[in-house]
Amino acid sequence: MIIYGIVAKTSIPELFIAGIGPGLLILFLFSIYSIIYAYRHNIPTEPKATWKERAIALYKALWPLGFPFIIVGGIFGGIFSPTEAAAVSVAYAIFLEGVVFKTMKLKDLYATAKSTGLVTGVVFILVGAGAGFAWVLSFAQVPQEILDAIGITSMSSYEVLFVISIAFFVGCMFVDPIVVILVLVPIFAPVVNSVGLDPVLVGTLITLQVAIGSATPPFGCDIFTAIAVFKRPYIEVIKGTPPFIIILLSVSVALIFVPEIALFLRDLAFRDVTALELIQNMFGLAPEVSK
Repeated sequence: MIIYGIVAKTSIPELFIAGIGPGLLILFLFSIYSIIYAYRHNIPTEPKATWKERAIALYKALWPLGFPFIIVGGIFGGIFSPTEAAAVSVAYAIFLEGVVFKTMKLKDLYATAKSTGLVTGVVFILVGAGAGFAWVLSFAQVPQEILDAIGITSMSSYEVLFVISIAFFVGCMFVDPIVVILVLVPIFAPVVNSVGLDPVLVGTLITLQVAIGSATPPFGCDIFTAIAVFKRPYIEVIKGTPPFIIILLSVSVALIFVPEIALFLRDLAFRDVTALELIQNMFGLAPEVSK
């Protein structure tokens, strides 16, 4: 969202707030699927936790839950910028690992910083290459020719959103998400503006498509992250992805036809309207009819 916000010159705090609705919907649908899967495959339950165990788990969970409060709350409250929020989050992470949980010693900090620097360096090489590639494409007017060929300028807003979704979904199946955002967002920006689409809605949808494409075979980067973390073979990992991809694609379609899933909280937080007015607008009810 930060990368999209910078490239598309869109409010990052609004993007963060707009992501809450789709995120909660995905959480709900994933939970339902997990429960059904557990029942169908007779997955055994864990022994019921005691109140002491629950209190310990709650205590351990409260500290990491400070991250969303720092990031979203800090940015939304105007305390610091997204870049400053990242720096504060790093400091908070060091505090948790070094002082609260005591899982990181001073010597580990150097190794962690070195590893982060290497990963960041690789990412920025890709970002630099992607930015250069985007400039070449733009200079050669390749995007305009492609968009004109498919007649996107005469499409409705729904059709434009579908085209954008497909482009980012397919792109992230093969290329790093940051590169895809850097290349494709400038291509679609004029179309988004001409159709009159809300850039925050488009950004939320793009973020979702990036997440789906990154977890989709054959070369979604999240697949290889899962392979490395869980030490499982490629085939075994991708066998479990279809249900989740279907759920995510369903949420994408819902977001296109019901944009209020993302924009309701955004409008409530950043627009001078009440929840009642938003609900009335959602169902096409004029205030007079409501009264």
